[in-house]
Amino acid sequence: MTAIHHVGITVSDLERSLAFYEDLLGGERLGPYERSGPRIDAVTGYPGIVVRQAFVTAAEGTSMVELLQYVGGSDVVIEPDNGHVGAAHVAIVVSDLDATLERLRDRGTTALSAPITASAPLAGHRVVYVLDPDRVRVELVEPPR
Repeated sequence: MTAIHHVGITVSDLERSLAFYEDLLGGERLGPYERSGPRIDAVTGYPGIVVRQAFVTAAEGTSMVELLQYVGGSDVVIEPDNGHVGAAHVAIVVSDLDATLERLRDRGTTALSAPITASAPLAGHRVVYVLDPDRVRVELVEPPR
């Protein structure tokens, strides 16, 4: 079997990002956990690192978003603009794009554009990008009704 288990996002403030993704995904929070020690040093490549980790599950399905805050890690903050090589985004299926956008607007999150209707291979899906608290692009996808 091959499947995507989760998408990991490095964040600057774990609690702030947890609030955003919990609201968006509507699922369960797992964590936060604090990870450190020799095996974490080895797997991250950062000796002495403390990793604050949490997961947010989707209300439906089995996918999760993993949020990681590296305490004592690199000071480099990347610009996660989709036009940059290596940038990634997460796409989240929503049943009512307009209601989701309204809820996000009420919490201070704005869309990068008006929603569009996609062409093949997502023909008929309505899509739009919003920014998470660290400016990571999150694509909201509403399937055709």
